[in-house]
Amino acid sequence: MIANLIALAFLMPTTEMDISYSKAAGDDIKMDVHMPAGDAKNNPGVVLIHGGAWVSGNKKELDGMATNLASQGFVVANINYRLAPKSKWPAQLDDCQAAVRYFRANAKKYNVDPKRIGAAGFSAGGHLAMFLGTVEATGKDLENAKMSSKVKVVLNYFGPSDLTRDFPKFIADSVSKQLTGKPYDPKDPDVVSFSPYYKIDKNSAPMFIFQGLADPLVNPNQSRIVEAKYKELGLPVEAHYLEGVGHEVPMAKAGVKEAVEKSVAFLKAYLDK
Repeated sequence: MIANLIALAFLMPTTEMDISYSKAAGDDIKMDVHMPAGDAKNNPGVVLIHGGAWVSGNKKELDGMATNLASQGFVVANINYRLAPKSKWPAQLDDCQAAVRYFRANAKKYNVDPKRIGAAGFSAGGHLAMFLGTVEATGKDLENAKMSSKVKVVLNYFGPSDLTRDFPKFIADSVSKQLTGKPYDPKDPDVVSFSPYYKIDKNSAPMFIFQGLADPLVNPNQSRIVEAKYKELGLPVEAHYLEGVGHEVPMAKAGVKEAVEKSVAFLKAYLDK
């Protein structure tokens, strides 16, 4: 029995907790790195981004997914990022980009292949993951500035893509005031710059989309327009729209487990290309 427990322990992923990856604006911003069992080098990597409407949430919410991905051979950076209203946009994106650069800068330490890093996010995290697949950070004073902040593939779980449409005014106004400090105006350049839909171009990373058709917070059209733009540009995209599913990933509901499994397969396939 003891021998079996010891053997099992060696097969379990290991985790390094509360690693400081950025000190932007004096804040100590942290991630947990979940690593597969064994000593394999150059594993594929994933930056995992929690939701919470950009104003709440933390990395602990995705511990289960991080452990699951690590058990399948991924090195997972499960991150925190600065939240509104204390930190205004684009602080949230700046932090996610800093996390990718830190991950690459420390690739040897964590046995991750710096050329095979993707991003996965839920809700607000999906929104931020889309940015990581479309936009490269620029600037001389970036932490780990020599490293790219762009990822190779994106898993977008019901992330908002275009804040200029599809949202009830009271929701859009609340988001705008929290993140920009200004009332909502769909023509405001800050609202447009906050919408990853407008950043998609022929160089954007392949994307998997998970979207519930009963989502009360993110209109499914937010995913459909991204899918359509990807197809228009001839980019790899796989979208799954699930009947009766809201703003959630209810694994017991029909089709959900299969869609999640397909998302991981998509991640593996495009990180290996």
